Amino acid sequence: MCGGGGGDGGAAQARADEAARQARIKQGVENINAQFGKFDNNYYDGRKQAYTAFAMPQVNDQYKQTSDQLAFSLARNGVTNSSEAARQGGILMRDNAMARQQVAEGAASEAQKARQTVEEQRGNLIQQVNMTADAGLAGQNALRNAAVIQSQANNFSPLANLFQNTTAQLAAARNAGAYTGGPGLDAYRSFFGFGNTGNRNSSRVVT
Repeated sequence: MCGGGGGDGGAAQARADEAARQARIKQGVENINAQFGKFDNNYYDGRKQAYTAFAMPQVNDQYKQTSDQLAFSLARNGVTNSSEAARQGGILMRDNAMARQQVAEGAASEAQKARQTVEEQRGNLIQQVNMTADAGLAGQNALRNAAVIQSQANNFSPLANLFQNTTAQLAAARNAGAYTGGPGLDAYRSFFGFGNTGNRNSSRVVT
């Protein structure tokens, strides 16, 4: 004669099944955390450093190119030692400081994005193991997802023109013919108040 669940309608078996399920879920979460434990504060600090190492050489290259272009343009127009040259140099230095601040902010943003990605992936995996109670599958998925996160860690976008305030003014002067010796040259010098000798406001009267 069969006991049929011990006379409690199968409640004891249900409790045992649920306890086993919870144990599998707990093991699955531990498997997930074991794979995602590598994403700690050191990892996020590394993201900051990696972005800085990626971006700062671009800032330096852009700064040198713009600085060389500015120096050449001013020299070609005979206004190297002028207040306009000082003004343009000030704009370039301001752009340089802003570019470096942008890199610092970008590095912090990359670290924050990495943290969000990790926590989203970890949360999704924990949600899955809560539904499936498959500890082995949770560990496999965690291993795969962690590897994907690491493989995509250095997919940074190249920096755009960081010195557009300087280059825009150089382009405007170039379009006016200032750097080709064309008709725009005199207009450019007249606009900035330079005479043939390069003296500012030598032929300009302000009323």
